[in-house]
Amino acid sequence: MSLQPYLDADDAELAVRWSSLEQWLTARFGKTPDIESILFLIGIQARGRGFEPELEKDAKQSLIMEGTYHAFAALGIYERIGMEADGHWIWERVIDHPPDLSVEAQEKLLKIAILQYFEESLDVTEADEK
Repeated sequence: MSLQPYLDADDAELAVRWSSLEQWLTARFGKTPDIESILFLIGIQARGRGFEPELEKDAKQSLIMEGTYHAFAALGIYERIGMEADGHWIWERVIDHPPDLSVEAQEKLLKIAILQYFEESLDVTEADEK
């Protein structure tokens, strides 16, 4: 599988979908999150223990990375292959990406992955209609 179809996705459509997700998250959390905050939320969700307000910086960074892996797993880029003794998932990249992706292309791919994660995990559209 190639990442090219994701990179070729329509920017205007992506902007609409991203705005919808931001609105949905803002309604739930009271402020508009940035990408890092969204990845942190995904990491918390994936960990399954809920929010812990006194986390150290390293633990927060670990949750952001966990969120990144989970988001990319929604696109089939990464998959879990096991668990370390400390309870952290072990991930393996399934699809290589070109090493020369621009920052804009990397952000686009990450946004698409986040949207896919939320669309698979939550019915954002249905929640908006209530």
